[in-house]
Amino acid sequence: MHYLIDGHNLIGKLPDISLDDPNDEVELILRLKSWAAASRKRKVTVYFDGGLPGGVEQRLSTSDIKVIFAPEGRTADSLIIKRIRKLQNPAEYTLVTSDQQIIAAAQKRRLPHLRSEDFAEKMGRDKQKRAAPPPSLPETDDPKISENEVAEWLAIFGPTPEIRPKTKSVCRPQRKAPPKKPKRRRSPQELKKTETKLSDDELSEWLDLFG
Repeated sequence: MHYLIDGHNLIGKLPDISLDDPNDEVELILRLKSWAAASRKRKVTVYFDGGLPGGVEQRLSTSDIKVIFAPEGRTADSLIIKRIRKLQNPAEYTLVTSDQQIIAAAQKRRLPHLRSEDFAEKMGRDKQKRAAPPPSLPETDDPKISENEVAEWLAIFGPTPEIRPKTKSVCRPQRKAPPKKPKRRRSPQELKKTETKLSDDELSEWLDLFG
């Protein structure tokens, strides 16, 4: 938002700046610079009477605030009204003045406006907000986590894996099978006594041994 400010009119509504002070314009400009710097959306053009030779004061102006003094034979009011009539997009501007003639010109262009005393209060509230310390969190010895916080934690990190303690494996000796007893070969006499018929394998083995 771009603010068009009637400088001396605003100074008359501030409790801590006097129009009798020779540096009243500089004090207001410094305050407006601080106020505009608090938000990138704030731009200011402030108009003063009695400047020689008049026009934009480059030494006091910055990228956020433009300072204009009315030249000899002109007034700040006339410069503001001329600017209002030439605006291409009045809705993007806000007029700051308590002068009824300037307000009437703004109303014809449907230009939003704030009275100087209201804008002075606005600046004071903004200054208090910037100076106020951030709210501190309540101290607690036993912070509790709600069920919703637990569910959100598990959704992000997943359940905590259960780690089982490692157990030592016991090596048990393997049992060896008992050795097989060699098969005793029967003699021909034993075979004859038992009158047992030889199997094919026994017969083949007997022929190899005895011929």
